[in-house]
Amino acid sequence: MSAKHQLLNQFDLHTLLFNNVLADISEAESNIRLVPSINNIKWLAGHLVWGQGGLAKMANVPMEIVWIDHYNTQIQHPPGPEIPTPSLEEIKAAWNDISPKIRAGLEMVPEEALNSPIEFPLPAFRTSEGLWSFINHHQAYTIGQIGILRRALDKEAMKYF
Repeated sequence: MSAKHQLLNQFDLHTLLFNNVLADISEAESNIRLVPSINNIKWLAGHLVWGQGGLAKMANVPMEIVWIDHYNTQIQHPPGPEIPTPSLEEIKAAWNDISPKIRAGLEMVPEEALNSPIEFPLPAFRTSEGLWSFINHHQAYTIGQIGILRRALDKEAMKYF
């Protein structure tokens, strides 16, 4: 199995798990911060959409989401008045709209292009394939954080199917 095929399989899994980990989470629950030093579910979901941006660039897919810059740091910051924070439903809709387009674009990336060198601060990820691997890891890590928060809200564990 090629590296590209494995990376696409992970992408598909994240698409499924994004929706599963947010199942039955209300808008009010998505805004709860259990302690001030950790993000809430809504922020993490928005950050996952933001994380798709790296793959969108790799796939040559435009990603025009007006609120996306709310989610490009590690700890949430209050949004400015000019761009309101989206609802959890808007975040889910953005994910479900952009993900199939990104996947189609990633399928078109030639296998040999994955070996092309890139500038990235982590030495292990200095190729396009390495960057894609890192983004996949980031997405899995963030989905896991939401999974822990959903259990803290006394929800069922995330389903893998």
